[in-house]
Amino acid sequence: MKEDYFTEEFIAEMRERHFRPRKWEKVKPFRNAAVLAIDLQAYFLRPESRAFLPSAPRFVPRLVEFYREAERLGVPIIFTRHFHRDDIMTRWWSGDMPRDDPLNGLLDEFRPFAETVIEKRTYDAFYGTELEGILRKLHVETVVITGVMTHLCCETTAREAFVRGFNVVFPVDGTLTQNRFFHEATLRNLSHGFAVTPLLGEVLEWLSSG
Repeated sequence: MKEDYFTEEFIAEMRERHFRPRKWEKVKPFRNAAVLAIDLQAYFLRPESRAFLPSAPRFVPRLVEFYREAERLGVPIIFTRHFHRDDIMTRWWSGDMPRDDPLNGLLDEFRPFAETVIEKRTYDAFYGTELEGILRKLHVETVVITGVMTHLCCETTAREAFVRGFNVVFPVDGTLTQNRFFHEATLRNLSHGFAVTPLLGEVLEWLSSG
C-alpha cells in the first residue's frame, strides 16, 4: 500500500489534471490567508516509525522552504498535532497515538515555524479545537492546507473549512500520504467541490502579489 510516489513528474501530472484556473481566479481576491500545517509529526515522517511515509524525504524540504517564504511574507502558520487514546481512532487503526510518545512531537525541521500549535484528536482540525476562533480573530478569508495525510486529516479539514465559510487552497504538492492513489483521489474530489489545487510556488506568488 505504501510507495515512494512524490516525484516532480507526479506533481506536474496532478496539477495538469486537477487545477481549475477559473476557480483559482475566484479565490485570489480573498488574500487574507493563513497556512494550516497538519500533523507534521515524527510519527509520519521518520523512518523508525511504523507509520512512516516513504516519500517524506522528498516532501519535507519542499514544505520547509514554503513555510520559510510564507513566514517572510507575514502569513500566519498554524500547526496541528494529533494524538488519540482509547477511542474510535484507536479501534479503527488498532493502536493509540499517545500524547507523550516522542514520535508524536513535531518533526524538528518544522519546529522553528510552529509558534501556534493546536492539539486535536480526530481527522478534523476544527472539531473540538480553538482553530476557527484563531482564524476568525485573524480575519482569515482563505486557508492553505498543507501536511499529512492527504486523504485523511488534510482532506477532512479542507472540507470542514469550506463548510465553515473559508476559501480553501489545497496545493497539489503541499500534502503527503501513503500512495499516489490516495493522493489523487483527494485532489479529484476536493477540486470538484471544495478547493483550488495550485502548486506551492503558485501560492507564494499569489501571497506576495497583494
